[in-house]
Amino acid sequence: MNMKLEFFYNNKTKVHIVLFNDYFYNGYIFDLTSNKDLIVFTDDKLGNMPVLFEEIKRVEPFTEVGK
Repeated sequence: MNMKLEFFYNNKTKVHIVLFNDYFYNGYIFDLTSNKDLIVFTDDKLGNMPVLFEEIKRVEPFTEVGK
């Protein structure tokens, strides 16, 4: 998971993140902490939010529905 998150962060790729509580967010990884256990995620609607790696169920490149 760490390598995937780093790749999306370094390439400024818009992503779809699903958490274990089944919440999901669309946006960009704004920052990764130096010890790689937390990201600052910029959600399209909610803005910046901290997300722990252990909360993330799945991360994938964002694609618009119907495209």
